[in-house]
Amino acid sequence: MLRALSDAFRGPAQARAAHRQALRLEPGVEAGVRQLQALCPADPTGDEAAPIFLLSAGWRSGSTMLQRLLMSDPRVLIWGEPYDECGLVQALADSMRAFRPGWPPQDYFHDGTPPQQLTGEWIANLFPSLADWRAGQRALFDTMFDLPARRAGCVRWGIKEVRLTAAHCHYLRWLYPNARFVLLVRHPLEAYRSYSRYGRSWYDTFPDRPVFTPTQFGAHWRLLAEGFVREASALGALLVKYEDVVAGRFDLDELDRYLGICVDRKVMSRKVGSSERGGEMAHVNALERWLLQRATAQTAATLGYPW
Repeated sequence: MLRALSDAFRGPAQARAAHRQALRLEPGVEAGVRQLQALCPADPTGDEAAPIFLLSAGWRSGSTMLQRLLMSDPRVLIWGEPYDECGLVQALADSMRAFRPGWPPQDYFHDGTPPQQLTGEWIANLFPSLADWRAGQRALFDTMFDLPARRAGCVRWGIKEVRLTAAHCHYLRWLYPNARFVLLVRHPLEAYRSYSRYGRSWYDTFPDRPVFTPTQFGAHWRLLAEGFVREASALGALLVKYEDVVAGRFDLDELDRYLGICVDRKVMSRKVGSSERGGEMAHVNALERWLLQRATAQTAATLGYPW
């Protein structure tokens, strides 16, 4: 009787045990990508696609300035936060979380048997190959971003984003093994001060992930910045500080070599838009500053940003 009640309210014991075991593997985007890479490795050999992913740790960190710089090479089109609040890349990357040892079972995949010969077989779970899974997801990006860039006369495309984490980078690396990643960070206080001038009304994804408060802004900054620092080497990424760029300490020749492009240095001297209105920066009061510091201080310290 007790078992029947437990099964009715909690589910079968065997299913719950298997779920606990699966959770111990810490499923996530990166874990799923590792599983897929082992089963269906992305081979960079002969793959000419090398999109550029320019990602910053949140808003108001200089990503648009670098976007303009990269597009000074006439061969390059960098899309600016395309369909930003939809969370397209995030949603596709999240589908990687299900992949784990033992799933999908090997006998789920179509083995080439003619369909008419399968009518007498168990085909409730009949999957295309993992290579087809990867090709299908990549085809979406090629159609949405590469083809329009080529129509505009550019042979190289990329995306500028302020919402994507290091885990999303690993997903994009699996799709495009020759992709290049430029990861941008700025002191969180200065980024927040600039963000405040725009009304603090933007979303990570709409409608469930607003970023209206210093705590939300700081948590978003910390998540992205921590991942950038931790995974930059594994991704072969270029980690850049906004402060170094504007102070002229960042080597643009290194950027050219890493991306295989040639940017126009004069773009850096042309300011387009500003969070300063009437010569004044937005005021951050003591409470906002404390909340932001509490959310970001430890990660900021690893980047050499004092509070």
